[in-house]
Amino acid sequence: MEILDDLDLKIYFLLRENGRMSDTEIAKRLGVSATTVRRRRLFLQEKGYLQIIGILILQELNLAYADVLVKFEKTASEKDIEQFINDAKQNYRIFEIAEYAGKYDVLLRFFEQNLHVLTRSVHEFISKYPYIAEYEILPVTQSPKAFAKKLK
Repeated sequence: MEILDDLDLKIYFLLRENGRMSDTEIAKRLGVSATTVRRRRLFLQEKGYLQIIGILILQELNLAYADVLVKFEKTASEKDIEQFINDAKQNYRIFEIAEYAGKYDVLLRFFEQNLHVLTRSVHEFISKYPYIAEYEILPVTQSPKAFAKKLK
């Protein structure tokens, strides 16, 4: 098993702080060469340990978003659940999907222009699946850690 060393973690934390930071800037901050940073960053990306992605800061855009907890009927087949997950992946309003063990089976994170439209979108999406036993919409009022910080 490959283990990340201290330099890899420092590169990660700097990129987490500012995902647009150049290899040269990271190198200056860490006291190593830009070539070393680039090689390490590319290695982390190739192994799938680090992904450079673009995100919308939903709070900054004044978009409504919510966690939707979903529980399937006990009679739902694996094929039904797989189809539900695949459909959720294709829905541009859903930006995260997580599967759980516990009371609920799946968490979907939806976003929309406002809470009224978001609620309607969730109900429209969920109503297509007769094997959903229950679901709960939990509107997010604030996210003090996730992506609440304005990126520059």
